[in-house]
Parts: sequence; C-alpha cells; structure tokens
Amino acid sequence: MSDRELTQFAYRSQKAIGVFNAPPAAAEELVLPNKPTDETKALGYSANGKYLAWSSATEVRIVDAESLNTVSVIARPSIVSVQFSPSGTYVVTWERYNKSDDFEASQNLRVWDSVTGEQRGAFTQKTFSDRALQWTDDERYCAKLFSGEVRFYAPTALSKAALTLKLDGITAFSVSPGLAPSVAVFVPERGSKPALVRMYAVGAFTRAVANKTFFKAESVDFHWHKLGTNLLVMTHTEVDKTGRSYYGESSLYFLAAAGNFDCRVVLNQEGPIHDVAWNPVEKEFVVVYGFMPARAALFNHRAEMVFDFGVAHRNYVRFNPHGRVLVIAGFGNLSGVVDLWDRKKLKKLCSIDGHGTSSCEWGPDGRHLMTATLSPRLRVDNGIRIWHYTGTLVFRQEFKELYQVDWRPANIAKFPQRSALSPAPPGIAVVASSSASTEAASDSASANSSAATPASATPAAPPKPAGAYRPPHARTREATGNGAPRSLSDIAERVTFGSPASAAHRAVPGAAYVAGGNRIPVGATPDMAAKAAAAAATDKKSRRRNRKKTKADGSDYESDAPSVAAGVATDSESKPAASSSSADIEALKRIRVLKKKVGQIDALTKKRDDGEILAPNQQAKLDSRSQIESEITQLSASLTKLNA
Repeated sequence: MSDRELTQFAYRSQKAIGVFNAPPAAAEELVLPNKPTDETKALGYSANGKYLAWSSATEVRIVDAESLNTVSVIARPSIVSVQFSPSGTYVVTWERYNKSDDFEASQNLRVWDSVTGEQRGAFTQKTFSDRALQWTDDERYCAKLFSGEVRFYAPTALSKAALTLKLDGITAFSVSPGLAPSVAVFVPERGSKPALVRMYAVGAFTRAVANKTFFKAESVDFHWHKLGTNLLVMTHTEVDKTGRSYYGESSLYFLAAAGNFDCRVVLNQEGPIHDVAWNPVEKEFVVVYGFMPARAALFNHRAEMVFDFGVAHRNYVRFNPHGRVLVIAGFGNLSGVVDLWDRKKLKKLCSIDGHGTSSCEWGPDGRHLMTATLSPRLRVDNGIRIWHYTGTLVFRQEFKELYQVDWRPANIAKFPQRSALSPAPPGIAVVASSSASTEAASDSASANSSAATPASATPAAPPKPAGAYRPPHARTREATGNGAPRSLSDIAERVTFGSPASAAHRAVPGAAYVAGGNRIPVGATPDMAAKAAAAAATDKKSRRRNRKKTKADGSDYESDAPSVAAGVATDSESKPAASSSSADIEALKRIRVLKKKVGQIDALTKKRDDGEILAPNQQAKLDSRSQIESEITQLSASLTKLNA
C-alpha cells in the first residue's frame, strides 16, 4: 500500500466477488482479472494484507492484493474454507470430510505453499473450525488438537510433530500472538473435579506458567491481548441451574502470561457476558454483560473497573486499531443502535442506525467502520455501509444476496494516530455500481464495470420507520378504503355486483349484498335478510332501554342468560310460549335471576340446619325468601296473561 490513506475491501455475493478501494479515498470497484464465473465458496485476505484468495467449484486462486495479479492456482475442487498463515507464506484449506479406506483420501485439512501452490501437508478434521490449525506469529510452528494432546509441527515437516503437549481431557487450546508465544489449554470439569485452564510457554511444557481452576465451565472462549501478555477466559455452561437465563451461565477470568497475576473479573450486574474486547495499544479491556439492558464497563490490567459506559440494549464491543475510539452496539435480535465513544475523553461521539447488521468491523485506518447485512442471517436489505466515526455515512452499496465482506489488513504505521480526532467528512450517498446492479437484476454474475459514483454531498436519508405490521391485502385498502381484489372470488364478485362501498367485509362466494353493504346467508332471500336485520336492531335497542330502566330502579339485574335471551326458559315452570315481545324476554330473565337466588337460599338453609353460624348478610338473604317467591308468582302470572 503505497498511499497511507488507501484502504481496500473484498466482497463475496451470490454469483460474484469483487474488490473495492474504500474511503477515505474515492470509492471505486477495481478490475479483477480471472474473476470466477461460478459460485464462490470462500474468500479471505492474509493477515498482513499481502494476498487475497478465493475458492470456486474447481480451484483455489491466490492473487496479489495490490496488483490483483495471480500468484498461484491450486487445482483442488470443493474447498469451502481458505485461511492464511500469519505472514501469508502458507494457505490452509478445508473441505467436507468423506470417510474412506484410503487414509490420504480422508485427509481434508491441507496446507499449501502460497507462491508455488504445492501441498506441504494434510490432516483429518471431521468438523469445521476456523481455529483447527493455529500458528505462532513467526510461523515457526502450527498446532493442532488431538485426543489428550496438542501437537506442534514445523511447516516444513508436517508429517511428524516437533513438540507435544500432553494433558488428559483437553477439549480446547489457543496459541497466543506476540514474539514469545504461549499456549493455553482447557480441561472441562468432570464429576467433583473443577475445570482447569493452564498456560505454557511454547516449547517448555514441563512446567505451567499460569494455572486457574473453577467450576461451572463446560466450554471456554480465549481472548488474548494483541501482544500476548494477558489472557481473558470466558467460561460457559449450557444450562443455568438457577433458571434465570435461557443461555446458561458465563464467567470471566483474567490471567497474566508471566504467571504473576490471575483473578476472576468481578461484574456488578447479574446475567450473561455478551462480548469482550481488548484495547490493542493499552492493557485494558471492555466487557458487555448482564441481563438486558446490559452494562458496558472498562477494566484495567488488574481487572478493576475504571469507567462505566452505562446500561443499554447492547451486546457487541470493538476498539479501533489505534485504541482511541470504540464501538458499543446491539445486533442480532436487538435494534442495531451503534454508539461510538472517544476512549481518551470517555465521551460518546455519536449514535448511528445499524439495523439488520450481521458484520461490524473497523477499517485499518481506524477512522471508518463497516457494517454489513449478510445472508443467510438476513436475506433482505443485503448491503455494505461505511461510516466515519463522527457518524457520517460515506459509502453504501446494495446487493441482492451478500455472503461475506472483509477489510484488507494493513500496518497501523501507515495510518498514524492524530492528536485530535479528524473532523467529519462530507456525507456521500453511493449508487450501486453496474456489477452490483446487474447482479440484483439477474442471477448471472456480472462483469467488472465502472466504479460507484457519488450521488450527493449530503448524508443519505434515514430509512422510513416500518411501523406496525399489516398483511399485504390490508395495506392498500387501509389507505383508500377499497383497493385491489384479494382473491379470484373477490374479482368475480366485483364483476357481478360492482365494487363494494367499503372493504371492511370479506368476500364470501355465493353471498349477495343488500342495502348498507351487509351480506346475507347463502340460500336466503333479500326480504328474509331485511326482516331479520330489522328485528335484531329493534330487539337490541329494546334490551338497552330496559337495562337502563332496571338499573335505575335499583333491582338486581344480570345479563348472563344466553338461553333465556333466545326465548327459551331452562326451568319447566318458566316455559311459556316464545314471544317476540321484549317485555316477555325481560320477564323471563328476571324469573331466572330470582330462581337462582332461591337456590342459594336453599343452600344457606341446609348450612343453618347443619349447625353452621351464618353471617348477618346471609341471614338477611334467608329472610327475603317469601318476597322473592311472591315476585316469581307475579311475573309468571303476567307472562300467562300476555301470551293468552
């Protein structure tokens, strides 16, 4: 990279790959020779940014990341993962495991020379892991986990292990970065024995330099400081025995590579640990932890809290390469709000909307943050956005389906840290290049084309809030009161009867309209429907008037009488002929209420006869029996006269 302000990223979409020059320089898509025409399975830069490699259905191609000219081609089909050693000298490929009697044919983890494309060695790795083969920074050794041991190989002689670290029950290990590499190994708890993490200097496995035991640890994540001097161990269990968390329990432990300090990181809020990030230039780290809304806090090299960023719905944290600005965000099932903080002043710079983000990484210049929505995490609104740390959107590219996007790594010395944060650049809304547009319009891969061009000098407008969800058939009708037909039966009905005045009624095949937009049952005549509607309206109004009158009189009125309301009495004594008069219905309701009271009085009488002492209100109810029976007799007599 000759220009210190030049950055680059590569993407892999549904049917194409591409390389862009990225901000702060003018964003443009570069011409990529030998661009694959079939689906690409993997894409990746070397850690030093020297090489770029991708795998297609028939080969793995390695190109120079600066000139994009081919360096070597590995004629190996069906490769699904491509990774480089730290200096890019070797490339490691993984393909799906196929059981075979031929031992060499079953080896699916292979090491190749990046320049010549020759195979240097092979291993068997049944399940994919991006940490299956781990390297020291000087590429002196690469390490792989076997049953009960970790074997270290010299890249020039991969057929035989040069060093072996043996420890019963090892399930995970991690090789540190730095000039003096260490290796940490994990043994989960078994029975009454606690879990164990031990740290050794590579090549000196007779004595551990650090040792930590703890319970409630079925798996771990290792987080090394960039210099390899300190290690954070995040432990996990599948089940939270207290029942407070669906995601199990987690804890955090701090170990110094020198072996002079280790402790548990004390967190002041209960709940899971969502994310951890080291400051790359200082011995400090940030933890996002606790039940939502989660807390984010800054800790020093003694695991002591020095600053609290507050609580919010966040689960992601990263420092920029200079350690000056950090991002604290909430992705996944959270809203996607991204907070940018100035570490030096411990002040929030801004918040941006990163809804739908699947990937979020800092650029090598430390001034630009890339957020991307990827498939298959989300299959809509796929695209790339690049933001300046002041919150200004400086690049945007949309894709039909985007699977991967990566910054090209670069030496931090090419982008020196300024004493003050750089001012906000002008916002740029970028229209899709012709290659991306062609891909969105068809399933075929597009050829290289002209670069993306600025559309305006102002930030892109924020997306319109989606609001409450409405099904497709209700969206147009809700706005216009009518809208397009929703089904074939709706179309046939409109042809026969015309467009309805209101779309509030669902189209029922065979049912006709009557005045007012109401429908009638299939088989009924319009006259029958009109009479039924009039009777129902009259009856409803009459019941409402009588209800108000009864309440005004202070009588005990109940309305839960569905069978009586239909004109059918439940008792043999109150089965007069059904009448359409509302007075008959009200009398029947009242008789039913009174008979229920008589039943309650009978129950109280039995309790009294059994020697139970009644309350004053219960006794008063017993005394009202004669009055209730008299009212029942009067109502029955009036019904008889009305129906005579």
